[in-house]
Amino acid sequence: MDGARDEFAARGCSVLVVVQAKPEALTHYLARRPYGVPLVCDPDRAAYRAFELARTPWWSFLRPRVVLGYLLGMLRGYAPWAPYAGEDVLQLGGDFVLDRSGAVRFAYRSHVPTDRPSAKALLAALPSPGPMGGEPGPDDPRVAGPAGRA
Repeated sequence: MDGARDEFAARGCSVLVVVQAKPEALTHYLARRPYGVPLVCDPDRAAYRAFELARTPWWSFLRPRVVLGYLLGMLRGYAPWAPYAGEDVLQLGGDFVLDRSGAVRFAYRSHVPTDRPSAKALLAALPSPGPMGGEPGPDDPRVAGPAGRA
């Protein structure tokens, strides 16, 4: 997702990652692996419930597709870690595109822990960039005031 951040910005979008960790656990994690997008904590998993994200049974980690997904992640340098206190490893995630009014324009609810859409799929749910290669339009959040100065 970090690599596609500029493509999202070119379409006037922001990326926000919601995690179930407590703030102190997230701070510890980010000290080891910084992110290029904002992360917010939801230790009570209220957003997970609001977006109707399911929990998976423990045996789903044994599915070949899931095992392969974790192995590929490790080859890319992502080491598995022990869950933080209060973290629900069975909680599945999801990816959503919301418009400015808060309406869901794209929803992808994971079926197994490694099941996520690509950044390309998320970008496909967005309007195309402007005719000048993604220059902000007058209603773009990066434009402030009638003179178009940020």
